[in-house]
Amino acid sequence: MSADTDLIPARLDKVRRRADAAAERSGRSGSDVRVMLATKTQPAELILTALKHGFTLIGENRVQEVVAKADELSAVPHETHLIGPLQSNKINHALRHVSCIQSIDRLDIAEKIQRRLEAQDAVVDVYVQVNTSREDSKSGIEPAGAVHFVRSLAQFDRLKLKGLMTIGLPSEDHEEIRPSYRNLIAVQESLRGAGFEGVDELSMGMSHDFELAIEEGATMVRVGSSIFGERPKPR
Repeated sequence: MSADTDLIPARLDKVRRRADAAAERSGRSGSDVRVMLATKTQPAELILTALKHGFTLIGENRVQEVVAKADELSAVPHETHLIGPLQSNKINHALRHVSCIQSIDRLDIAEKIQRRLEAQDAVVDVYVQVNTSREDSKSGIEPAGAVHFVRSLAQFDRLKLKGLMTIGLPSEDHEEIRPSYRNLIAVQESLRGAGFEGVDELSMGMSHDFELAIEEGATMVRVGSSIFGERPKPR
């Protein structure tokens, strides 16, 4: 563990430099792009090293991991987003620990979150997940249904829509991946054309393609293996 821990600060700095350069290529400042630590399966010790180095935005795929790591990570102020699907029986646990849910793609789960937030007199930031690669295995709404979905989502006033999230096509060929990110930009533009002006954030891009995502307009990238190394293979 200590060897991996020692490598993390240099890896973080390298990712930040690459993100800044990609932002400049897209005509923006590096400060326009946030780097999220994708911390699925990563132990709290490694995450703490990154938090102490100044990278204080983390994304978890599973609520049970958010809960399991919460006490240990509380030593360093940070922001946690849920980037995986949320089950109804995990809503209460999620709302105790996350400031944003990036995986909203069903109105029934949005309604259940709304009811819980009303009981708490609280609000939560959300992103709508869009399946821009149109893969059956991926979660997310269809791009063509985005305006209708967001219009329906607006009835839940405890959910504050901040942006859109997508998972790009799993390919090493950037020209195959690029359309899925351009599709998210198109969805954002269609929402703005329908009067939804506040949908400013675009969460897209991971370790293998985050520079491409930034060049295409990402305001947030989710980077894990470039920082923590490859996840252990399941037995």
